[in-house]
Amino acid sequence: MALRTLTIDLARGHARQFLPATVERDYLGGRGAIAWLLWHHLPPATAPMAPENVLVFAAGPLAGTSAFASGGFVVGTRSPLTGAIAYSWAQGHWGAQLRRVGYDVLVIRGQAPAWVYLAIEGNQVHLHSATHLLGADTVATAAMLQTQHGDDATVLALGPAGEAEVAYASIVAEGRYPAEPAGTGVVMGSKRLKAIVVRGGPPLTAHDPQRMQAALDVIRRRVESSLFAAGLSEVGSSHLLGRAVESGALTERNGQRGHVSDHMLTIRARLTAHPRESRGCQGCPMPCYFDLFQSPEVRRPVPELECVAGFGAWCGITDVDCLTLLADRCLRLGLDPVATSAAVSFLMECQEQGLTQQKSLAWGDGEAVLSAVENLGRKHEKRDLLSLGVGEMQGVFWGSEAFAPQVKGQAMPALDVRASYLLALATATAPIGGDYRYAMAYEPFHPAPPPWIPEQSGMPHDSHGKVARLIWHERFAAVLDAAGICRRLGLLGYQVSPGELLALIAGATGVVLTGADMSRLGERILTVERLFARRYADNDGVDTLPLRWLREPLEDGPAADQLPPLASMLAAYYQRHGWSPAGDPTPERLDELGIKRPTSSA
Repeated sequence: MALRTLTIDLARGHARQFLPATVERDYLGGRGAIAWLLWHHLPPATAPMAPENVLVFAAGPLAGTSAFASGGFVVGTRSPLTGAIAYSWAQGHWGAQLRRVGYDVLVIRGQAPAWVYLAIEGNQVHLHSATHLLGADTVATAAMLQTQHGDDATVLALGPAGEAEVAYASIVAEGRYPAEPAGTGVVMGSKRLKAIVVRGGPPLTAHDPQRMQAALDVIRRRVESSLFAAGLSEVGSSHLLGRAVESGALTERNGQRGHVSDHMLTIRARLTAHPRESRGCQGCPMPCYFDLFQSPEVRRPVPELECVAGFGAWCGITDVDCLTLLADRCLRLGLDPVATSAAVSFLMECQEQGLTQQKSLAWGDGEAVLSAVENLGRKHEKRDLLSLGVGEMQGVFWGSEAFAPQVKGQAMPALDVRASYLLALATATAPIGGDYRYAMAYEPFHPAPPPWIPEQSGMPHDSHGKVARLIWHERFAAVLDAAGICRRLGLLGYQVSPGELLALIAGATGVVLTGADMSRLGERILTVERLFARRYADNDGVDTLPLRWLREPLEDGPAADQLPPLASMLAAYYQRHGWSPAGDPTPERLDELGIKRPTSSA
């Protein structure tokens, strides 16, 4: 079946069409469809912030069905941060509604003459003025548009940071689910598109409901018997804080110190001491998003693992109330917490080292950090330095490149890669830039990784087996994103096996894939993304790490004296992928995967 596409030109109108049937056959949908579209149809000279750049939303074939945690979406574009592909992932229900209203892929191109929002309701597609929404945060925007279009409408929106063109602005779905990592929100803002409202129909009919239900029953039983899943269902990804501290992955002051404050050891317990309410996806057996009740009238999101590692460990903020307020402000303003905390901690160190006369940020000063974050939601005549992001900020401060937490222009999450060679390799090679969440390789912090991961090793500083396991994570994450099922359920919690994913795809679509087919599908998506990065990334797609994390061992803490052997791991990584020693997919590998070879006009 060909994937159903709605293309919106914000200056000209819209068109309905189908992608070639081979796209679904070779890329399935979701992230795979985005990779195919960007590689084959984005003109090579297109600048990321140009109206001609496209913003592509896609939901996989499981979205809109009865499958657990299948309501999310992927959005991709050419990244203004890296020049390569940017992807952001979000959970929730918006992607399910997009498919129920009749579309697998939504392509946005052009630039509106004034701020608008898009409404897709049944067969009706309209652009409306968004003047009354300007300045509203993501939660308020979702509420206002639901009031206008009905409680059954799902809304994704930009916050004030996207309007102010902050480089790492995020799109937020339903006022609850941030689309991360960064890179897509500022492109949506450049198009003057404030929000997209979708009102869909009933759940989609599965090809083989019994087969789907059998796989879902197995997943539910696994979740119900898993202590690890139970921990994630208490505080989300912050359940991993304890093991992250034990391994040395939490470091202080932008990665300068290996020992963390004793207060960091108690954050998980302090989070669970608050009354909480789940805001997880409907029907999911492992809810992993929560709101804390600060008071009967005030709710704030539980800060995620990377938010705590960034604002907490790197920036030195140990007050839980301040951390939850920062998580709330990032959600409402539409900011990626990883990129925001990386920019703040980097600027703190630049000030500490005397690279700037500004002294507004000090380690641990929560009030100053909150003020700086709030300032990112305001449009200034002259751009705020923090709004540039680490990749561009390092060019402002001479001599700062060694400790700027970025790869290929993309901010690094604050879990220290010197504590895990798997994270180090994932951060260096991610074609979206330095964010290991691309592959969701959280295995080092899992007490008992599942048996379907290859060549397991319990030693975080043992490079043996790390390459094979990263490639497995990359491929499985790609197929999860292409199919439309939550990567947190499938990889953060390891609650979905490859066999169960194949059964869900077959039950939903009737397409029967083997394990080899799944591996090939994931590899095809990854290879196209690699081609795009090698051709268009601002640093030519070079796989490396900043010198601090590559050449400067920590002097203390559990990960002291450890440095990732990146050169040897890269050689093995390229070889296993079938790429050249320089990291380029070979013509033979492209032919094997059925990928069109790049040309000068591709």
